Amino acid sequence: MTVKLALGTVQFGIVYGINNKTGRVFEQEAADIMRRACSAGVDMVDTSRAYGESEAVLGRTLPSLNAPFKIVSKFIVSPGATPKGMFADSCGRLRAKGLYAFLYHRFSDLREHPGWHKELLDLKAGGSLEKIGFSIYYPAELRSLIDGGVKFDLVQLPYSVFDRRFEAMLPELKKLGVEVHARSVFLQGLAFMDPAALPAGLEGMRPKLERLRGLAEKSGLPVSALCLCFGLLNPCIDRVVIGVDGLADLEDNLAGAARENEAKKIYDGLCGLREDDEALILPFRWKK
Repeated sequence: MTVKLALGTVQFGIVYGINNKTGRVFEQEAADIMRRACSAGVDMVDTSRAYGESEAVLGRTLPSLNAPFKIVSKFIVSPGATPKGMFADSCGRLRAKGLYAFLYHRFSDLREHPGWHKELLDLKAGGSLEKIGFSIYYPAELRSLIDGGVKFDLVQLPYSVFDRRFEAMLPELKKLGVEVHARSVFLQGLAFMDPAALPAGLEGMRPKLERLRGLAEKSGLPVSALCLCFGLLNPCIDRVVIGVDGLADLEDNLAGAARENEAKKIYDGLCGLREDDEALILPFRWKK
């Protein structure tokens, strides 16, 4: 179901992922990835100023493709910055007249700069920005947005066969008309690691990874397809953001997305992989 995919581009700008063995994607391959994604029906890219050169790479690549990609970017507050200034900077790097969505990359910036949200709403009203929203990590952050009456159109949150902390809140977001983007469906590549070779701090994930591999063998589907389709099968999720380390990685994901009906047959088994220990499912809390 490629229509629900969004192409994450963090690897275009920095080395990313616990299982990344190839480093940052070269710019020519990034262009090939974008071209292939477009031909497969993927029409959205996700980036951020925090992703190193990602915005700039997209800005040099997208015009030559002449493809109707919707662009989602994110901002992090820096000294002297303003929402309008950061929006203009991102558009400049992306060589875009406007964006589909502009998101807070850190929830804390909303608390520390309470006047900024009105400025973002003004940007949206001006027509160069379709949606504003948040990239969040904790259900409590989302609950405070909803209960506080904060106006937002889109939320990006972690969701995978392991991390299901937001699952109970997804129908509520649907009723509110909020677009939901799921990220980290592969948990930064942890899903692909050899269970017997995990770092000591992640040893607690070994039983779940072993069960995931067992389900893959039983179903005849690769681990990547199971993880990806788990997100695609959730009717409350509008987009699943996938980051890729290269063109071959994208091809694997496109093939996996096409096997949704097969993955549906073992969906209940995948549901049994839920893990609630945040020290295991939040990458920024992993012990080095």
